Amino acid sequence: MTNRKKVLLIIMDGLGAAPASKGNAVVLANPHNLSRLWSTSLHTYLLASGEAVGLPKDVKGNSEVGHMNIGAGRVVIQTLPRIDQSISNGNFFKNNVLLEALHHATTFNTRIHLLSLVSEGGVHAHTNHVISTLEFFSKQNFQGELFLHAFTDGRDSPMNDAKRNLDRVQEYISQSGIGRIATLCGRSWAMDRNHKWERTKKAYDLLTQNIGEQCDTYQNCLLRSYQRNISDEFINPTVLTKGSEIRDGDVVLFLNFRPDRALQLTRSLIEENFDKFPKVNLNNIFFASMVEYRKNFPNKVLFPKQYIDLPLGNILSTYGLRQLRISESEKFPHVTYFFNGGTSVKYTGEDRVLIQSPSVPTYDLQPEMSALKMTEVVVRRINENIYDFILINFANPDMVAHSGNIEATIKAIATVDYCVNKLVKEFTIRGGAVVITSDHGNAEELINLDTNEIDTEHSYNPVPLMITGIGSLHTKLKYGALKDISPTILDIMGIPKPNEMGGNSLLPLSNSFEYTSSNI
Repeated sequence: MTNRKKVLLIIMDGLGAAPASKGNAVVLANPHNLSRLWSTSLHTYLLASGEAVGLPKDVKGNSEVGHMNIGAGRVVIQTLPRIDQSISNGNFFKNNVLLEALHHATTFNTRIHLLSLVSEGGVHAHTNHVISTLEFFSKQNFQGELFLHAFTDGRDSPMNDAKRNLDRVQEYISQSGIGRIATLCGRSWAMDRNHKWERTKKAYDLLTQNIGEQCDTYQNCLLRSYQRNISDEFINPTVLTKGSEIRDGDVVLFLNFRPDRALQLTRSLIEENFDKFPKVNLNNIFFASMVEYRKNFPNKVLFPKQYIDLPLGNILSTYGLRQLRISESEKFPHVTYFFNGGTSVKYTGEDRVLIQSPSVPTYDLQPEMSALKMTEVVVRRINENIYDFILINFANPDMVAHSGNIEATIKAIATVDYCVNKLVKEFTIRGGAVVITSDHGNAEELINLDTNEIDTEHSYNPVPLMITGIGSLHTKLKYGALKDISPTILDIMGIPKPNEMGGNSLLPLSNSFEYTSSNI
């Protein structure tokens, strides 16, 4: 234990700030506690998308990027612009791993499989990267078979946007004569991250055995799905090209650049002692991923990890402080791996609690998710009085908003409103400071006001920041970005900000606010 000011950081995932509208579930929920905290606390808005978080200027923020920027205390240049720059300057077409993949397929006279979310959402993958990979093999005059196993989005993109993206890919295929779209599979199956292995198995069986529905073209597959009220996210695993399964000696390139939703499928394909479901015995597979999905995985990586020095968790550990990270399983990697700068390292003094997310098909069926249970756990940990820093993520606003169900999202916001109020009371009564914020927008924009259609994507909107428990101040702070949260927390705790952190404390007259006796 120390006599430093203790800090509770609450991240309300996917809760952005926007004017009232028929699609703003945050305003429609009328969250009395959050409204009161806004008016009685230090408060401001933070940029959470585009260049302010290391993304291209027209790209919406997301949970991975948000937590990484918050934990790092600086703008973290993300993988998407790294890859984009590599394509634009031509280095992508000289990538050593792509050249190795080509050599393997040519040497063993085997086929090439591209696995990718085909979407312009830019959260997990990008259609441009798929086309550029096809272009690489076209420029190299690859004469063998090349199959694209396309995962459809509908979550970080409009719900029925798959055809437009697949049309772009097909246009390049037709022009270049390289490859074919071999299978379709909604991301709900191929990109599960919540240990629902029965979903992963459906995608695995499609890729390795061509087990799934049959259709002659992706256009007809999508039309059939939409007629069944199945949106892109949930497209059933479907075979378009018979004989396109992964075979011995084949090359497999997974083009998703965000690890969390690529991990389970990758494990099923390359993990030697995988035991979640029966596997096909495949030999001499050349497997490469766009980025490192997990340390020590036996695969090649096109864009190796860039490490972040001195994220907040590391600094707190260096000062001998105890910290707790807690989240539902849906967001657990974000409060650990991403918040720690994209590393699996667990720092000295860092405890972690994972609360399982409810097992339901979609979270609008249980909009409270596991928030109440998490809150009970944190209250008990607060009463133990051993932690100097606690980070909790409430997944509800984001996960329920992705369903597009406005009424359910309102219930999710109401649940978080209740939980935040309870935690603020418990923490501040013991002299602690509470920082309340979000990582990106979503729940405040569930209807596209231009088209009047349901909007399940993230938004460009800023996010709120509230700070309470550091005295009687309740003024508006200067505008900031996610990078400023960790420097502000360090300021509250009286810890100098390292030079590596490019963000700045948002407190008025940094380190000059009224301390209570518990802060000294």
